[in-house]
Amino acid sequence: MGTHHETMMRREQVSICLSKSMTSTKMIAAQIGATVPQVDNDLRWMRKSSRKWLSGHTLDGYIFETRKAIDQISDIIMDLQAMRSKENDIDRKLRIMHELADKINMKWVMQGDGPTLMHINTVKDNDGR
Repeated sequence: MGTHHETMMRREQVSICLSKSMTSTKMIAAQIGATVPQVDNDLRWMRKSSRKWLSGHTLDGYIFETRKAIDQISDIIMDLQAMRSKENDIDRKLRIMHELADKINMKWVMQGDGPTLMHINTVKDNDGR
């Protein structure tokens, strides 16, 4: 059995695998060099701790910081849209469009998949807003 630090580092690696849509415990274990029982245990711990984790981050301003980041990405998107419409050089326009697509995807992921949005929606539902 590893130290607490090693366990937490492994759980961070499991979390990264999950964020990359890797859901097979066997695949995750092979990717990070852990055993399947370790990954199973980590996933059980994550499910059990998720509400506590979310509540802790909510209290620590996680939602505020995420909303601020989404707003900043929205500002960048608006600037890139303006740059794209003014640019005449095809190569530069394509680079701007690539960056724009990246920022739109980043915003989509933050809004669509993040625990913050789930909590915001729960709070809104409970408040009746």
